[in-house]
Amino acid sequence: ADKSSSENNNHNPSIGMWGSMSIAVNSLTGPAMLTLPATFQRSGLIPTTFTLLFVAGLSALCSLHMADTISKVPGNKHYQHEIEFSEAFEKFWGHRWFLVTQFVYFGCVTCLNISSIVDTSQVVDTFLGHHLPQGSFAVQFWGPASPHRMVHFIRWSAAHCTQDELLLGECIPFMDDDDEGSLLLTGGYMVAALIFFPLCLLDLKENASWQIFGFLVLLMTSVQFIISFCATGIDLERVSLWGESWNSLFGVVLFNFALVIAIPAWLYEKHPSIDVPAVIHGSTALSTLMYISIGAVGAIAIPNVSDNMLESMMSGAFGPIMAGGATIFAFFIIGLGIPLFSVLTRMSLLGTNLCSSSRQANLWSVYMPWCCSWMVYHGVTHLLAWGGVLFTSVVAFILPLLLSLHTIMEFYEETQGSITVYNNLFVETKESETLALYILLALASGSVFLAIVGLMVSD
Repeated sequence: ADKSSSENNNHNPSIGMWGSMSIAVNSLTGPAMLTLPATFQRSGLIPTTFTLLFVAGLSALCSLHMADTISKVPGNKHYQHEIEFSEAFEKFWGHRWFLVTQFVYFGCVTCLNISSIVDTSQVVDTFLGHHLPQGSFAVQFWGPASPHRMVHFIRWSAAHCTQDELLLGECIPFMDDDDEGSLLLTGGYMVAALIFFPLCLLDLKENASWQIFGFLVLLMTSVQFIISFCATGIDLERVSLWGESWNSLFGVVLFNFALVIAIPAWLYEKHPSIDVPAVIHGSTALSTLMYISIGAVGAIAIPNVSDNMLESMMSGAFGPIMAGGATIFAFFIIGLGIPLFSVLTRMSLLGTNLCSSSRQANLWSVYMPWCCSWMVYHGVTHLLAWGGVLFTSVVAFILPLLLSLHTIMEFYEETQGSITVYNNLFVETKESETLALYILLALASGSVFLAIVGLMVSD
């Protein structure tokens, strides 16, 4: 009761349409967008486009169901209370589900956050390695049992990379210096911390303006990429209609549509006038359009595209203009994900009362990811990526549908949500809603299974 009273008296939701669309689109898009040209060449125009459209629709429905379920919490039809992801499970399914989903949600966002910090640090090191006379720098720490000095200052320059390494995106900062038993504190990490760490301590409303800035950068650099791709020359024969390999297709696409992660926190902070389905449908449509446009145009413009195309572009393999755009894209799009993930984690910990103060929540949501990330600059990024894949698939696709199905089957008469998920198209009764959710759950489970198996095979 005290929590509800405090929320009603002090809370002033104010994120408007621009901020809402920015948060949603930034949650749906990112550096993975530049892996799609290679995916189009490998998997074909029709299968890749169909998979993008299918997963986009599935993601939108999962997000709408999550928003509708949160509105079914008693007294929260208009999202006037802070109901975080795992708290919705506790309201309808008990404390055991709260603990399980809180662990999965925290693991999902923390993996994404640490990976973003490492990726942003590498982006800065790549830039410094190409543009400073002596390249980037790092302090290398060795354990006491090592024959090396415990602290060693090293440098890395892109001048040591071959042209083939630049084209293939294999000119990775400090890769040759990442010996087992040592840790690297790089200049890129220090610059990234200086810029993005303070933003992690802001709340979601204060971060909204930065998310709008990131959204505008995303739009401008995406247009620049399309124009630059077209300027290199179009050859339709570089992409077949049906492709040759589809092993990794679902894996590349599925885990980029993780809008559900941001839904609970955004619902609480958005202005009451903002239409939830409009934001979810609009952001999903815009993100999918960008994915298809950049992926298809890049595939028909560049022969034998590398999977690590972003690294190739930043390395100057496609010219200085493309290198500048790619560096700006990578730095801000990946970098501004760091404060967003930190805020979502903090709001989850505070909203569920797992942390009693912002100081405690910041310890887990901000300080812990930043302290861990510099120690895993190359070491366990592959493991982190797999952790993000597994956690994200459960959080973004499986759990929202399971909760919605349970709520409809057990509390259909007692609860009425504020979201019309299917726009009243043939789904108006308890039986039809239950059948629709079973179908969605089967499609989501099948998609996740195909994605994980495909990634294992392609690994």
